[in-house]
Amino acid sequence: MIPAARQEKILELLSSNDIVSTDSLMKVLDVSVSTLRRDLVKLEDEKKITLLHGGGVRLMQKSVELNISTKLELNKEAKERIAAKAASLIEDGDTVFLDPSSTTYLMIPFLTGRDITVVTNGISHINQLINLEIPCILIGGSIKKTTNACIGPLTETTLKTFYFNKCFLGASGFSIPSGITNHDINERVIKLIALHNSSQPYFLLDHTKYGIVTMVQVADLDAYPILIDQIPKGLEGYSNFILCE
Repeated sequence: MIPAARQEKILELLSSNDIVSTDSLMKVLDVSVSTLRRDLVKLEDEKKITLLHGGGVRLMQKSVELNISTKLELNKEAKERIAAKAASLIEDGDTVFLDPSSTTYLMIPFLTGRDITVVTNGISHINQLINLEIPCILIGGSIKKTTNACIGPLTETTLKTFYFNKCFLGASGFSIPSGITNHDINERVIKLIALHNSSQPYFLLDHTKYGIVTMVQVADLDAYPILIDQIPKGLEGYSNFILCE
């Protein structure tokens, strides 16, 4: 079988399976390790697949940025587990930053009655915080419709004057080679300011975002604690993952 045909066969097998082991691919294709490796490296270079630690292969997941209402309904049970764990890390007297992600939004009901101040650039978040009578501050700026968030120079300048005991950030995807990534360079700047100005930063990522790579890197995969509902295969060795069961 010529290389192009083998590579098409690999993509076909991956289209009907979430993750396929390299051992399985060798058996199906009847090829050596070195031949398979050449095919996989080519497909990875073309951004068609993701090679996983531990010998797994999956299709490269392409992500379209969804609005926050849609995001709230995706993997909601997993996100609520992460949100509950994240909220449990907050202590009375804390000032915390929540960025406008769906998982940080789900933290808000767990914060009622707490002696805390929540700072956010999320418009949906601020409305929920006000409704639940949680002390809060909105960092204003230009409005990004998709995430219902304030972004831009005004947001960045104001946020730089705030310091937090903890911050909780979402992201669009994460992978071993690309780290934690996001769709929007303006939102990346805001996340970096929050990370820099927080004594204890956290990322909140559900496992379905693994293998998704979006436009800009926010952080290396092992740089900050990551709260997650399920540790993807191949990432068991990362000590910064906090499993939320």
